[in-house]
Amino acid sequence: MPANSINVELWNLRVPLDPPIQAPKGPTTETCLLLAFASGEGHRGVGYASFRKAAEMEAATTVAKKLIAEAALATSGLAGLLNVERQQEASCEANHVSRSAASALSLAAWDLAGKQAGVPCADLWGRPAGRDKLGCYASSLWLDKSIAGLIDEAKLYRQQNYRAVKMRVNRSLKDNLERIAAVRTVFSEPGTIALETGSDWSADIANEFLGACDMPLMWVEDPAPHADLHKVREHPLNTIAAGEKSVHANELYELYTRGRLRKLIIDVQYVGGPVRFLEAARILNGLGATVGSHRFSHYSMHLLAALPRSLPIEMLDWTNPAFHPLANPDAAGCLPVEGPGFRIALNQAVIDKHGVRVAL
Repeated sequence: MPANSINVELWNLRVPLDPPIQAPKGPTTETCLLLAFASGEGHRGVGYASFRKAAEMEAATTVAKKLIAEAALATSGLAGLLNVERQQEASCEANHVSRSAASALSLAAWDLAGKQAGVPCADLWGRPAGRDKLGCYASSLWLDKSIAGLIDEAKLYRQQNYRAVKMRVNRSLKDNLERIAAVRTVFSEPGTIALETGSDWSADIANEFLGACDMPLMWVEDPAPHADLHKVREHPLNTIAAGEKSVHANELYELYTRGRLRKLIIDVQYVGGPVRFLEAARILNGLGATVGSHRFSHYSMHLLAALPRSLPIEMLDWTNPAFHPLANPDAAGCLPVEGPGFRIALNQAVIDKHGVRVAL
């Protein structure tokens, strides 16, 4: 193998979730993963894309195989794989499947680049001074929990040093206020509870909720479809956050302008990889917005550390059981941003049990 070449592997995993995750749009019974490994010079980088349907994983795998074949890795080496996001723009349809494939490959390439250089990926992206540790929040408190169950789970996160949480809500105003009040018995400080609506609300439901809620929240996430967010009335106490399903920077810009949002959450897979994440995030930061991340905790902490300011990191590990979870936050509720690369520890037992290597 030439010195500048790299080897790429693709794996598909279908991992059952027991018990299923109960979200506003229904239960999730399995998580389907496209794992990408990039190896060279004695190091291996890893990236992934996560799906709720096997058919989407398989479609993304087909696109990933195409992108690998086009990259001419034997001659271009790591530089070719680091360019995969631009390559996808030039040779693939602009859809969620192709962007997911490019994101998995790009994350693996940057992980390998960080490991070869012996530095965190945040430093490859120009981490500003003072961004060595970031705040985070536990993203859980699902709808299958009773009031007592919510309190018990909230206490567990508090014991693990989390200073903030995100909980799931439904369409019932009375039920939501009761469930928020229960979690607030544990996280009583202002602005320490975020709400995830699962995009299941409307502007009318959001306005009714905001009018009745006198609890200062961290934010209310996706309280209406993106096209209707401008109909959600401004509230003196609580703010809106959205953006995780946006696949283009102009969609995020429209949320900032027409939607009047100042908290924007970007999903690295939906937007198509870390390069496009940072391009959009830096523009939004420059306009005055504060950017957060959706899922992908191992990668998101480096992406957010590369910004001068950010929302806290979403700690949501069930989407990839093939990775060992990040450690709990320290006594101040923060996580260190360390390398080399993304500092990922694989759960090889999950890969061995549920993984199938894809023929290239």
